[in-house]
Amino acid sequence: MKPVFIYGTCGQYVNYLSAIRHAGGRVLLSRDLYRSFDCGALLLPGGGDIDNRLDATEHFLIQSFVQSGRPVLGICRGMQALNVFFGGTLHRYITGHQSPAGDIIHPTQAAGWVRQLLGSTPVVNSNHHQSVSQLGHDLSVLQRAEDGTVEAVEHTSLPIWGVQWHPERQSYAMRRNDATDAAPLFDYFLSQVR
Repeated sequence: MKPVFIYGTCGQYVNYLSAIRHAGGRVLLSRDLYRSFDCGALLLPGGGDIDNRLDATEHFLIQSFVQSGRPVLGICRGMQALNVFFGGTLHRYITGHQSPAGDIIHPTQAAGWVRQLLGSTPVVNSNHHQSVSQLGHDLSVLQRAEDGTVEAVEHTSLPIWGVQWHPERQSYAMRRNDATDAAPLFDYFLSQVR
């Protein structure tokens, strides 16, 4: 199996790397965009805010994986980036999904592969203040919070998925007793990597 590409440097994204490795995958963490061409999938991690447009690096990476049909998983900010890439917009600030004390745990309603993997009402973590407003072209919603916030999306024809929550913080070594085990999400993602 080819590695999963994450744009970053040594010491970054430790929880993401750990989750991919626990699921049996390999990660290539690099700022060399050309190295991504040899990777089987792209993981877009969480991070800072998006101003309804992507920087050139992020746009290049997503475009490259979209054009080649390789899988992409966006987590938190990564899902927001996918939505913007496909022409969607974001709410700049929502309440009730972020706390200075850390993750908020809340129930959701799931459909499609999220429902098959995690059940119809998975309990997930939350730590964000931006969220999907207008859904991007060819994306469909798979999961929502009780307040209607989009928690997961998929592309209708490409192997591209996004979750607003942080599965890397509720699976494997970081498994929580108060949230649904998210390990099946990483297993599913890696099953698509060639």
